[in-house]
Amino acid sequence: MRLFSTITFVGALTLSGAAFACPWASGDYAFSEHGVYGDFTVNADCTEMVWSRLSDGAETTALERTKHGWAGELEKADVELLDNGKNLRITGTGGAMRQARAERKN
Repeated sequence: MRLFSTITFVGALTLSGAAFACPWASGDYAFSEHGVYGDFTVNADCTEMVWSRLSDGAETTALERTKHGWAGELEKADVELLDNGKNLRITGTGGAMRQARAERKN
């Protein structure tokens, strides 16, 4: 019985660690959907994102873990990179939210 408890505990630790793994880590991404487009990179530990804009240049934001992914605040929008590693939510300063699918370039 004690062995079963130990295996269960170790298994739970492994699963909880996997739940926090960031699929966006060390990635270079691009997206373009419904008039919303952009390029961004995410650092190795998912704590920082660099968003590239053609007119304004690059903007860096800190990323924080949320219920559904990793979120950051840009000058003109809030961005949330979702847990699936493919979709992101962009909420403009006026409150309109769009969801887009990003393609990994590296």
